Amino acid sequence: MIRAGKGTAGARWRARAPIALIVAGCVAVVGIAVGGAAKPLPGLDLVQTGHWIYNSALGKAFHIDGSGKRADAEVSVPGADKDSQVVQGPTQGYVVGPSKNIEFGKSTLSVEGSHPAPAAERPVTLEVRGGPYAVYREAGTVSRFGDRAVTVKAGGPLGTPVATPDGRLWLHRLDTGLLCELAPGSERLSCPFVIPQGHKGSLTVVGDAAMFVDTTDDTARTVAVTGLGDLVKLGVEVPETAVAASNDVEGKVAILDPQGARLHLVDAGPQAKTAPVTVGLPPGDYAGVAASRTAVAVVDRTSKTLRTFDRDGRERDRKPIPGEGGRPPVRGQDSKVYVDGVDGAHVLVVEHDGAVNEVPVTGAPDPAKDPKPVAPPPQNPPDTRGPVTPPQPPPAPSGKPDRPVAPQTTKPPPVAASPPGAPRSVTATPGNASATVRWNAAAANGAAVTGYRVTWSGGERTVGGGARTASITGLANGASYVFTVAAINRAGTGPGASSAPVTPAVPKPPSAPGNVAAQPQGNGGALITWTPATANGSPITGYRIYWCPDSEGINQPHDPPDCGEATVPASARQYVADFLLVGTELRFYVEATSAAGNGPAGDDPTTPKGRPDIEVTQRNGMVRLVARTITESANWNATLPVVVTGPGGFRKELTIKLTGQHNTGTDLLRYPGAKGDEVTVTLQPKVYSEISKTITWK
Repeated sequence: MIRAGKGTAGARWRARAPIALIVAGCVAVVGIAVGGAAKPLPGLDLVQTGHWIYNSALGKAFHIDGSGKRADAEVSVPGADKDSQVVQGPTQGYVVGPSKNIEFGKSTLSVEGSHPAPAAERPVTLEVRGGPYAVYREAGTVSRFGDRAVTVKAGGPLGTPVATPDGRLWLHRLDTGLLCELAPGSERLSCPFVIPQGHKGSLTVVGDAAMFVDTTDDTARTVAVTGLGDLVKLGVEVPETAVAASNDVEGKVAILDPQGARLHLVDAGPQAKTAPVTVGLPPGDYAGVAASRTAVAVVDRTSKTLRTFDRDGRERDRKPIPGEGGRPPVRGQDSKVYVDGVDGAHVLVVEHDGAVNEVPVTGAPDPAKDPKPVAPPPQNPPDTRGPVTPPQPPPAPSGKPDRPVAPQTTKPPPVAASPPGAPRSVTATPGNASATVRWNAAAANGAAVTGYRVTWSGGERTVGGGARTASITGLANGASYVFTVAAINRAGTGPGASSAPVTPAVPKPPSAPGNVAAQPQGNGGALITWTPATANGSPITGYRIYWCPDSEGINQPHDPPDCGEATVPASARQYVADFLLVGTELRFYVEATSAAGNGPAGDDPTTPKGRPDIEVTQRNGMVRLVARTITESANWNATLPVVVTGPGGFRKELTIKLTGQHNTGTDLLRYPGAKGDEVTVTLQPKVYSEISKTITWK
C-alpha cells in the first residue's frame, strides 16, 4: 500500500469479501407502518411534492407547497419532540424526533401511530422511492418507513448518506472506509467496496450514479453494484473537512470548504469539459450545502443568510433567514431545496433557478398541546322581577323592504366509525416449515387500526396495527396454505384479503449461474458476466466470485496476488476484478448464495493484460512519483528503477520499492531547478520498454 496523505492519487480501492453476511445478523424488522389512509394523494406514489415541517410552538406539522409558496395542509401532532423533522412517503408522513417517531396519514391528516426512535440523535432524512429513510449517523443505524419498514444496523458511524434515483441508498462507514448500499425493499446492507485506508471524503450523486469524492487525494469515482468507475481528478485541492452536496448541479459536484469559506464547483465526469470554479464566501459558520437541478444553496449560521449560486459560481439570490436561523439545506424529492427555520415558523424554498422564497408557517396553537383554563360562567342571583317580555326585533326602516335573514346552519354530526377496509397487496413467501405474510395498510374508516388478524388452515395470529408483516412457523412442508389478513379497529373487524397459495418446503441451495463469461478489461483487469441462478426455494442473497490461475485448480488455497474473491448483491449480473496477475490464464468462478447455502459454480477462463506505469506530479517543490507493476513479478515487495533528468545535467537515479497486494510504491524527490524547466522521469522495467513522462516545473 502507498502512504495515506494528501495527493495519494495512486491509492487503490478494494472490493470486499461478503460484508452482507457480517451485517445481516444486525437487521431487525420494526413495525413502522403505512397507516390507514383511504387512498394516497394523486401522484404521490411516484414523486413526493412539496415539503413538511414541524412547528413545535404550535404542535403541528405543515405541508409546504413548493410551487404555490404557501402552507396548504396541517396536522396536529401532540407529544412530538421539540427538535423534530418531518419526512414523507406516498401515503404517510413521519414526525421524526430524538426519542420517538410519530406517523400520520396524509389523506386523513390524523396521527395513526408512534414508535420509539432507534437512537437518541437527530437523523439525516431522505425522501426517495422505496423510502423514506432516517439515517442515525453516530449510532450507525438506518430506519426505512413505509410498506417495507426495517431498521438496519451498519455496525459503525456513518457519513452523510445519498440515494440514487432508483431508490438505492449508499452509505460510508467512517471507521472502516466501507462503502455500503441498501437496495429498495432489502433488509440487509451490502458493502462491496472499501476506500484506501486513512482516506476521507463524502458521497454524492451525479446523474443516476453514486460517486465518492475523496478529499484526501482530491479525486472522485463512481460506485455501483456492478463495479467502480474510473478515477477522476477534481482539478482543485480541497481539505479533508470539505463536504460534497448530495446531488450534482447540472453535472457539476458542489464541494463546500467550511473552514476556508469556499465553494468549489467541479466537473467530475469521466471526460470533464470545464475547469473547476471556486467561489469565495464571507467568513462564517456554514451549516451544509445542497443542490437543486440548476442551483446550489449554502447556509451561513453566523450571518443567518441563505446564498444560492448557479453551476458557474454566479450568485443567484441572497436572503436573510428569519428567527433563530436555519437548519442545513435539504433537497426534496421534487428537486427543490428547503431550509427549515430552527423554530419551525418559516421555510425558505429555493427554486430550480436559484430564486429564494420565504413561506411563513402559521396556524392556531393546538389546544391538546397547550390547554388554556376556561373560567366558569358567573353565578347570577335568581330574577324576582316576574315575567320578562323577550326583546322584539326592531322595525325595518321606513320606506325600505326588509332584508331576508340567512337561515342558521349547524355543523353536521361526525360520521360514525366503521370497521376498516380490506388490507391491500397481501402476499406470502414460503420458507422451511414457515411462511412470511406481508400486506399494505387497510383504510381506517374513522377509527385507528389497532391490529391485523392473520388466519390460515390450522391457525391464526393477531399483530399490532402498525405491523405490515407476520412470520408464521410450525407449518407442514409440502402442504399448500392460503393466508387471509383482516384489519381491526374499535368498530369491529373488516373484510379479509387473501394471498395466493404457497407451499413451504426445505430450501435447496441455488443452481449454478448461467452463461458465465470472463474477458480482459483495462490494465490488469477482467470483466465477469453471468445470468441469474435459480433460487430453489430460498431467495438468492448474493453472488460470490473467486479466481485462481487455471493450473492451480478450484481447490487450491486462494492467496493473493495469484487468487482472489469478491461478493456482490443478488441484483448484480457482472463484476470487474482488477490488479490481477497479468499474462497468466486465470479461471473465474461464480456461485449464488442463499440461506440454504452456496450453489455450484459456473466458470470461464481469461488472461488479463497490462504493463507497468508511473504517475508524475509536482507538489510543494518536490517531484512526486507513484509507480506500480502487476507484470514484473508475482511476488510482493518488487522494485522498479527510475531515472529523473532535467536541464543543466541534472540526473537522479532511484529505485521505488513496491509493496502490498497491488505492488504500488510512492517516492518524493526534491528538484532544485527553476520555473519552466522540463523534468523527465523514465521508468525502466526489466521486461518492457522504457516509459518516459515529462512535466513542466511551475
